Amino acid sequence: MLDNRSSLDRRQFLKTTAAGLGAAAAASSLAAAEPAAGGAKVDPKNLDWRSKSPDMAYARLGRTNFMVSRIVSGLGGGAGNQKILWPRQLASGINYYDTARGYGNSETNLKDLLKESRKDMWVTSKATDVAGYSRIDPEVSRLYVEAVKKFLGDKFDELAGGGRQNPERMDLLRFHKAAVEKQTATGEKPDLRPAGKRMAELYATKLDESLERMAIDHVDSYFLHGVEIPWLFDCGEVWEAYEKRHKAGKVKHFGFSTHKNQKEVLAAAVQANKTGPWRIDLIMPGVNPGSFESLRPELEALKKQDVGIIAMKTKGIVNRPVNVDEKKFADLMDEKKYNEWERAKLWMLHLTEGLIDATIIAMQTMEEVEKDLPMASVRLSARAQRQLRTIVKLETAGTCHLCGDCETHCPEHIAVTDMIRYHAYLHQYNERQLARELYQQAGYDPAKVCNSCGKCADACASHVPIVDLLHELSRDMVA
Repeated sequence: MLDNRSSLDRRQFLKTTAAGLGAAAAASSLAAAEPAAGGAKVDPKNLDWRSKSPDMAYARLGRTNFMVSRIVSGLGGGAGNQKILWPRQLASGINYYDTARGYGNSETNLKDLLKESRKDMWVTSKATDVAGYSRIDPEVSRLYVEAVKKFLGDKFDELAGGGRQNPERMDLLRFHKAAVEKQTATGEKPDLRPAGKRMAELYATKLDESLERMAIDHVDSYFLHGVEIPWLFDCGEVWEAYEKRHKAGKVKHFGFSTHKNQKEVLAAAVQANKTGPWRIDLIMPGVNPGSFESLRPELEALKKQDVGIIAMKTKGIVNRPVNVDEKKFADLMDEKKYNEWERAKLWMLHLTEGLIDATIIAMQTMEEVEKDLPMASVRLSARAQRQLRTIVKLETAGTCHLCGDCETHCPEHIAVTDMIRYHAYLHQYNERQLARELYQQAGYDPAKVCNSCGKCADACASHVPIVDLLHELSRDMVA
């Protein structure tokens, strides 16, 4: 979840084209009742305040009633450097810390701060590589393919085509859509209980591992990390595993993050909340100014259900020198300059009409901490808002929306969205080690598998030069 502040030039066009991966005034500390979904009011006595600072803006995180700092500390990668900065962030009012089982030593590095300041912190960790992130668990994939093949019959073979039949490489979304179509027509359902049982076991095991690594007895929320399979919510076994640990006091709230097939996953979450027994309290989608409108219907539906929403991977892109629009914006902001990374954050914090409660920022230096913290409470005049919209619209041209359409059209079943993300980790976030680890877990060279048909690029609404990007990533990984 890191964002690099490095300047961009024309030679970096390919890198930045794929780099989407990686209100008039901000809310102030609230003394009155906080509005909930549907306009209802929440008794201030029921609000959960931690590490409150007059210099930080806060928002109610959905039905958790937690007053979250609008800037969230993201711990994905570089945690060793961040350890020095965390106490300063906490003292400045940041009260939500996001980590994951798959973020290297992030959980263990957080242990000392938790020992001293647990009561002041909301802690979210995640079960990595169960329903996605670097991959879906191989056994989960195998069990799902087995179930849906039996359910779809000849239709499954038609969808699988003559490509590679390794379940780990199949585009499971196309099978899900076909299964939903048959289910709607017949009322029948595939038997997903074996896959659900496997995911439930992994969720429970990884939760215990995370608690041990952080040396705490509970987390405020434990997510499924990088969910890319909408049929997750057809697996009641996962919810039952969460409820059992919730009743045992190990986790307070259920949620998930998503990096791929986001529109389908978010829509499935809306339906799961509606029909039960699921009670999804908060989510973390990868959303940026370029993709916000495409995800707005799902975000609005979740907000009506009083779900807390934290945005990640919010970075916009720029492929041009500073122009007159940026100069006008600086004039309106009393000559305070914001780079393209910071403008994207400002947009997500202040121009999303209350749909985004907080935004993840991973700060690597004290200078970044001091510059980033005020962004949550900065005030934008109406003119400044208009100017910011104009700039960011230009900067987000070519942003990857993490929609997954490229993968649906890939005849070789390459995990294209993941590869774009690894490319961004390498070139944009300066996370070479993380990029290499995730790339190696994929188990294949995308450039060697790619037949350069260009179907992925043709399907991309953002016109990302995907084939070129895959080949560049391949070269980078052998360098």
